[in-house]
Amino acid sequence: MSSAAGSPGHHGGSVVGALPQSPAPGRLFVLYGRLLGPLLGGYLLFDRAFAYLHLPGVPLFVGEMVLGVGAIAAVVATPYLRIPIRDEPILALLGAFAVWGLIRTVPGVGTYRMDALRDSALWYYCLFAFFVPAALATSPELFERLIVQLTRLTPWLLLWLPLGLVLAPLSERAPTVPFSTVSVLSHKPGSAAIAALLVLGCMWLFPDTRSARSRAAWSVMALVVIALAATQNRGGLLGAAAGATIGLAFVRNRLGLVARAVVVTAIGLGLASMLSVKVPFAGVQGREFSAAQLVANVVSLGGEDSPGNLGGTVKGREELWSRILDKQVADGRLIDGSGFGQNLAAEVGVYDEGKETLRSPHNSHLHIMARMGMLGLSLWIALWVSWYWRLIAGCRRLTRQGQYARRQMAVLSLMVTTAILVSSFFDPQLEGPQVAALVWTAFGLGVAATTVRPWLGGSAAAASACPSGSHVERRRKGP
Repeated sequence: MSSAAGSPGHHGGSVVGALPQSPAPGRLFVLYGRLLGPLLGGYLLFDRAFAYLHLPGVPLFVGEMVLGVGAIAAVVATPYLRIPIRDEPILALLGAFAVWGLIRTVPGVGTYRMDALRDSALWYYCLFAFFVPAALATSPELFERLIVQLTRLTPWLLLWLPLGLVLAPLSERAPTVPFSTVSVLSHKPGSAAIAALLVLGCMWLFPDTRSARSRAAWSVMALVVIALAATQNRGGLLGAAAGATIGLAFVRNRLGLVARAVVVTAIGLGLASMLSVKVPFAGVQGREFSAAQLVANVVSLGGEDSPGNLGGTVKGREELWSRILDKQVADGRLIDGSGFGQNLAAEVGVYDEGKETLRSPHNSHLHIMARMGMLGLSLWIALWVSWYWRLIAGCRRLTRQGQYARRQMAVLSLMVTTAILVSSFFDPQLEGPQVAALVWTAFGLGVAATTVRPWLGGSAAAASACPSGSHVERRRKGP
């Protein structure tokens, strides 16, 4: 393992000697890899409350501080970053997207200052995707470390998330994060659903991480979290369903898993309906935490008349989207976009509950088009089509090669990314680090897991660094 960590190019003649033979230059990338798990764990547990931890008087949040470590590492140990970018065309495509985002950001900095930098988070969080492969090039065991850390976090996460969702309506009366106005109870339902899907996927893709009985019990808790989130947010429900569907496509006993999930969900909903179980107070948007509300949300997805404020939120979003796109066409900015800094929602006369806090089309994909134009949107679509093509083909190849642990890591990346991209159609999730860090980390992990290049340290080293790699690679076990 020392050769893999110290000189990732050792197994391939094309890069022998390209990377430093001493591990010292890559220590900062190792540090970045070690910080990544706690950072993502904090986001999964506390969402916006953790994201708003920052240095007093300095607009540098905890996510940006970790990115700063990665940026310094990229300067000090450039080869560890340069070799993966050179060998992986998908990273070059991601670089083109980031460069275009930078080009569209620079003109707005002089006029809008911090607002332009804040809005540019839509593209600059993709740095996580660059730094993850570089960290793996120095330390391939990062695969195992992240899975072990997630396994240890699972009980705490699944016990806290239901409470966090139910207590969210009390956020206005709860304490705030130091040096901010953000409540410690501000947890978005969509983020909770994605977190539950992540731990659900990890438990079933890596079954050796816990016993069958423990896996079943915590899976029920994960379904409870998704159900509670679904009563408040349909985007999170659709995202979790899409991510789970992707995961099921890659497991052998998919019918059995679906049947068990359906039975558990049906029994739970049936009991909750018969006993009229619900939280005594409504959620942030006035929606109940109840089986009836969950059913109403699911029914509304089919285009039926939506009760309560469900129909109003859909119409409001559609109106906001259409106004912003109409203004973009009228301003002649359809190709290159409006740039970063201006409040797009305020410019078209739409505010969030009367407050000038909504700055985007409330849809991350349309936000990219509004800020970066058709050119940016084209790069965005090409990027994800290429990534999905690569990972699906990579999963098939890894199966043929018997590298099941790396395959499962790629499948988990597919699940999480799909859930976030679908959910981002209904919520501006990619603009915040609590979700953006997760999706771009999954992007980088997927690239590393499916690579055929020697920068990761060779198939043998990478396989041994994966969870349960010492025996999962010898016999196919679990999904």
